[in-house]
Amino acid sequence: MALIRTLFWTAIFLASTFAFTVLFEYGLTDYVQNAKKEAGVLKALVSAKPVERKKDESDKVLPPLPGR
Repeated sequence: MALIRTLFWTAIFLASTFAFTVLFEYGLTDYVQNAKKEAGVLKALVSAKPVERKKDESDKVLPPLPGR
């Protein structure tokens, strides 16, 4: 019985984490489509395929300044 309870709480935790991740990444608009996108990203992560994400200017890391 303890194994079933542990599996249940683990599944609830993973589902809640997924839902929070979708809300945090995309917001409340078009939640179902965004959940499908995030599920695709998760599938690609598990299957070890590279995930294509859109690059932004804030993604660039500048090299350190010389002399500092």
